[in-house]
Amino acid sequence: MKSFSIVLGCVTLVLLSVTSCYYDVEEELYPSSACETTNVLFSDQVSLILTNRCLNCHNTSNAGFFGGGVDLEGYTNVKTYVDNGTLLSSITHDGIASFMPKSANNTMLPTCDINQITAWINAGAPNN
Repeated sequence: MKSFSIVLGCVTLVLLSVTSCYYDVEEELYPSSACETTNVLFSDQVSLILTNRCLNCHNTSNAGFFGGGVDLEGYTNVKTYVDNGTLLSSITHDGIASFMPKSANNTMLPTCDINQITAWINAGAPNN
């Protein structure tokens, strides 16, 4: 009986360890109420999002090799993809354009980033 208790305890410990090991989205675990979507500026929020999330692949130097020919460096280039609808389609994963960012688990940009880019586009995507 003592060995059964030990085995049961070990199995329980292993099951608890395995079920607790999964990847959560930080934004879902710790939601932030500080997502500013009014007066979103290209020079502040949008440019920063693109720099941090997109420009590793989608810059002038790498666009042809890593970025599928999409260059998001600078307002003029970004505006091209805003105007043809692919920027918003890609980041919202709506199925019209290739989804971005590419990752093993198809993770989208944080909701706040998407909301800020959407707000900027809905405001006419000004060069501000």
